[in-house]
Amino acid sequence: MQPGGDMSGMMGGMGGMMGRPRKEFYPALMDMPALSVDQRSRLEAQARQRISSEADRLAGAEMDLRHAIAGDDIAAADQASRRLRDSLNAVQSGVSALRSLHEGKPPPQIAQAWFRSQMNLPPRRDTADGDDSAPGVSWFHVTTMALLVLFSLAMLAVYVARMRRANALVERLTRAAVAPVAAAPLVSAPVTGAPARQAEATFSAPPIGRDEPVRSWKGPLRICAIYQETPNVKTFRLQAPGGGAIPFAFLPGQFLTYAIEIDGQTVRRSYTIVSSAAQTAYVETTIKREDGGLLSDYMHGHLKQGDLIEVAGPSGAFTFTGAEADNVVLIGGGVGITPLMAAIRYLSDIAWTGQIYLVYGAQTTEQFIFRDELEYLQRRMSNLHVAATMVRTAGTSWMGSEGQITAEFLTQAVPDLAGRRVHLCGPPGMMEALRKTLVGLGVPREQIKTEAFGPARGAAPPPVRSVGDVHMPDSGADGRGAAAIGPATAKVRFARSGKVAALPPDKSVLEVAEAAGVSIDYSCRVGVCGVCKTHLLQGNVTMEVQDALTADERTNGLILACQARSVGDLVVEA
Repeated sequence: MQPGGDMSGMMGGMGGMMGRPRKEFYPALMDMPALSVDQRSRLEAQARQRISSEADRLAGAEMDLRHAIAGDDIAAADQASRRLRDSLNAVQSGVSALRSLHEGKPPPQIAQAWFRSQMNLPPRRDTADGDDSAPGVSWFHVTTMALLVLFSLAMLAVYVARMRRANALVERLTRAAVAPVAAAPLVSAPVTGAPARQAEATFSAPPIGRDEPVRSWKGPLRICAIYQETPNVKTFRLQAPGGGAIPFAFLPGQFLTYAIEIDGQTVRRSYTIVSSAAQTAYVETTIKREDGGLLSDYMHGHLKQGDLIEVAGPSGAFTFTGAEADNVVLIGGGVGITPLMAAIRYLSDIAWTGQIYLVYGAQTTEQFIFRDELEYLQRRMSNLHVAATMVRTAGTSWMGSEGQITAEFLTQAVPDLAGRRVHLCGPPGMMEALRKTLVGLGVPREQIKTEAFGPARGAAPPPVRSVGDVHMPDSGADGRGAAAIGPATAKVRFARSGKVAALPPDKSVLEVAEAAGVSIDYSCRVGVCGVCKTHLLQGNVTMEVQDALTADERTNGLILACQARSVGDLVVEA
């Protein structure tokens, strides 16, 4: 091959490489022989000249682009940008040619380097580098893959651990949800409407009998967060003081009793747990600041993040876990939404497939508790249906229903209402009216479960109007016979503390115990929460309200200390 012909072919190929390369350039360059030193020098000089000239064009195109943009001349700007791109490609091709020439590569490798740069491919690794690894695989790749495998295994282990923990929690909850004796359902009461645990809800855990009572927990919890839900409603999030899981299990709808010392006196009030029962890291209670409410006012005005609260519980039978029915209607008013929200959150966490109908009423949209969260949950849960009505809507953007919850509103919100289980919670007046409405719409009374919210919890007990009797055998541990009957002779002996106190006929066992310095836990003082349950060892008592007691508990001698009164001597386990 003659040198002149070789050089002219190579110059043409280089000219194509430093502009927009023609398709035939690559095979031509692949077929070129090795270049001599003189040929490489001449190609390098031509490449440098092309870079210099294209750099000048690049600067001119940049200036034209700036002027076109400043003058808002889009067409000129487009032409200038094209010139910039062409000049930049020419400069890049020249630089690639210089790099290949300086590295002493033959024409075929120069063509391959140019092709890879145009296709944005990484440079080809040279087998002469002494790397014995697989082609295209570096130690970085191997290390990265190994780390990804370890990370995947760690995530799988975390998932398995969480599933085991969730299964353990479900087992604890279902064990607590089994009735004390399978044949004896809970009492359905008009005030609390504690839902009966139906026979069809079967669990693998054995039933908890008389010898294995479910003990409530008592101790301090720390406030880890406070959330403002509405102008007069706050949510208090509590966790174990040392971190970790909360030290008790609970069912959706149960409540805790707080004990706080205010002005030298211990004040107790009960508040529903509003967080999901599947959540074990914390519990939340949502509390409305009531006018004249001693504890709620103190909590809103004085408690802060980091404070400790003495807590007892959980208590209450106004629960729904999804095992009681295949669908449910939740009706609430005001802050009465809290046990209903606890059920909704729990049913969402366990992916319950039954239909959930929430019917809610509030005074104004400003007092619509959990509004944002309900809108979010409704978008995520296809089985959640929310119908809300506001009493006063003037001056707001509310586009929903107005007024009270009526029979018409209920039938529009809930199809086939008469055949569904209903949980009703709110102020006593609202619940009494809605109970009559539901019965009028064909809902069986035993399908209506209720719990009152308002001043009832923690209020003084009402005067005795009607009573239920609990009788215990006259024989006691001391072998004495029946005590004398009458206000002047009646006494109560507290077996565990060993104290004896006079028992006036108009005082409850709880009131006498408080006066004598005997500790009996309590919460509502009206016979609906069950916190003050204690064993009557001897004597007879009457109780105006005993909704918190099952038939088996009454048979086994349990009484409600806040309701128990007597005109005869008593022996109580306290």
